[in-house]
Amino acid sequence: MREQLSKLESQLENLFEGSLAKLIGEEISAGTLASQLARTMEDGLRRDEAGNAYAPNEFALTLHPDDAKRMVDQAPDIQATLSESLAQAAQRCGYSLTQQPSITLASDPTLAPREIRVISWHSSNPLEFTKAMERQPQEQGVLLPKGAFLILGDGRHYALDQPVINVGRRIDNQIVLEDAHVSRTHAQLRVRDGRFVIFDLGSTGGTQVNGRKVKQHILRPGDVITISELRLVYGEDDGGPPDTATAYTPPFPPRPAGDQETETDGWDNEEGR
Repeated sequence: MREQLSKLESQLENLFEGSLAKLIGEEISAGTLASQLARTMEDGLRRDEAGNAYAPNEFALTLHPDDAKRMVDQAPDIQATLSESLAQAAQRCGYSLTQQPSITLASDPTLAPREIRVISWHSSNPLEFTKAMERQPQEQGVLLPKGAFLILGDGRHYALDQPVINVGRRIDNQIVLEDAHVSRTHAQLRVRDGRFVIFDLGSTGGTQVNGRKVKQHILRPGDVITISELRLVYGEDDGGPPDTATAYTPPFPPRPAGDQETETDGWDNEEGR
């Protein structure tokens, strides 16, 4: 464990020593910040039955009021920068994240200047997330939403008449999106309790619904799914997709969704996209 902690600290410190160190100045040591974040991430790891490690995705960074003000003044985008650094470091150490890390900055006058306090937690149970992804599409009694469909950005429609539908760049997905910024198996639509839920499968670029980045989201008619620069509109109508939309046909006969290997437990890297 000590070796893994040292690796995580090193990854974060390397990320912080560049532009971040220049932004926050010498008042706050990049090494100290990296060490605090690494330790709280390591302490907050949760493992599933397969041994996969899930890192916390919520972090609260507390500083002396003067240090907190200076940090925000000098680096107004500090939270986004820290979030991206934590995601990169977690990925390189083999940790999974159910959501992009969120950073909250706070001040505490009882802290000494340059002192840092970091706590972390999981916004949702990562073990429940993996269980949802492990459910078999052949479950008996699956109730499909009536007349569910997607309208693709080019005007074509796809009837959602299967309990599991994979979306991505690879040609054996049910819906193939030909875009270099789309991961090979980017997202998955899965029926749960009679509703379609979209899951981001650890893609590089992420999945948005109505402009908000999500890891999973219960779809409702009118929801706009954004993958890379491509938009897909979710709808439900007893009569099926509108007649004005041309039916979507994948470029290659897709394999059953349950037979495909999908990465559901981490952020994609370039090799795995």
